[in-house]
Amino acid sequence: SKMHRLFCYGTLQVPQVIQAVTGHTYSGIKAVLRGYAIYRVKNAEYPGIAHSPGSSTDGILYEKVSDVDLKVLDLFEGEFYSRKMLEVSLGDGTTNQAWVYVIAQQHIGILSEESWSLADFLNSGLERFMKGYVLARRDIYSV
Repeated sequence: SKMHRLFCYGTLQVPQVIQAVTGHTYSGIKAVLRGYAIYRVKNAEYPGIAHSPGSSTDGILYEKVSDVDLKVLDLFEGEFYSRKMLEVSLGDGTTNQAWVYVIAQQHIGILSEESWSLADFLNSGLERFMKGYVLARRDIYSV
């Protein structure tokens, strides 16, 4: 089975979250996606990104995501996100093509105007997110 690169900028950067969803731990490296801005989804703990020239979004690049886990993550992310192949930059200046979950154009209205921060999420949103979004929706994305 093929291995995929996946760039995560939101809750899936958190080892506990991606492990709860896929059943696997991944080690990732820091990366940046240029040309996209990150916003909190309205009434939610998690973010989405939208095309925005001049902006950039920090995240983690996972390099060996299996076909099965990608399928699980597609189900977990749901209809508001579309998975696109985009170029991400690493700290050493190299770039890599990776899958990225971007808010689908027809759903762009779910984004608030508030920026999203990983630190704030870890401080105040993680526990609620794990209970309400990860564990409560398990029947949707488990294969």
